[in-house]
Amino acid sequence: MLKKITYSFLFFLVLQLVLFSCCKAKTFLVNLQSLQIYNAEDIVVTTSEDFYVNLNLIYDYQDITSATQSNINFNTALATTCPDNNYEYGSEFTNLNITANTTINGIAAGESLNDIMRFTFYDFENLLEINQFYNPETYQANITSKAPDSILLVFNETIASGSEFALNITIETSNEATFSVTTNNYVIE
Repeated sequence: MLKKITYSFLFFLVLQLVLFSCCKAKTFLVNLQSLQIYNAEDIVVTTSEDFYVNLNLIYDYQDITSATQSNINFNTALATTCPDNNYEYGSEFTNLNITANTTINGIAAGESLNDIMRFTFYDFENLLEINQFYNPETYQANITSKAPDSILLVFNETIASGSEFALNITIETSNEATFSVTTNNYVIE
């Protein structure tokens, strides 16, 4: 009887160790790697009200989990749960600047369009000012994530019909890296 109890105890102990060895939390160093905009057409024809740019932010996730870090936990109540991964951000966003290759609403080509543009995380009812992307402490509810996968950029003003332009989007980070991407041409009907 004692032998069966010992084998049962050892079986569950080994099962616990196997579950946790397959389920360790990792620590990742997160750094912005590049920006992408997906446009299927060379020229996108849209209205001022339906205009948006989907800016995708691509990150490099470097596994920096310490080899000596121990995640073994003998709490049997947690035997089927895995700890969350940890993310350390190598830099913060310090600037987001949007310019166009032509004059838009009186703003000359190459000048910042940040005053007439807004961004959102898929919630068109709650548009945020561009500076809230890189300076979230300037408003009360910090809803921006530290590493958003994508943001949508929209105009906050009506753009004149017949306008044709391409946007250049530049993001700067606290480690003095600059990332830039240029959109295809847009034509506002």
